[in-house]
Amino acid sequence: MTKFDYEILMLLNEKNVDNPLKAINISQILEDISVAKRKSYSTAYRHLQEMNKQGYVKCGLVDGLASTYYIDELGKAYCKAQN
Repeated sequence: MTKFDYEILMLLNEKNVDNPLKAINISQILEDISVAKRKSYSTAYRHLQEMNKQGYVKCGLVDGLASTYYIDELGKAYCKAQN
C-alpha cells in the first residue's frame, strides 16, 4: 500500500463510493485529490488495478468508455484500521 493508494481509498470511503452504481472514474478521483498529492491518469490507473487485484477496490459500471471504481469491504476495513 502506497500513500497514493491510501489517498484513493480514503477518498472513496469518505464519499461513500461503495457500490457499482456510485462508482466513479479515474478523472473524478483525480479531481478530488489535492494537487500536491495528485498523480497522472496512467499512474492512477495502475494503482487502481493493483488495489483491485488485492481486493481493496472493485470495478463498477462502465461510464461511457471509462471504467469506474468503488471501495470494497476490505478497503473500508483498511481505512477504519488507519483512523
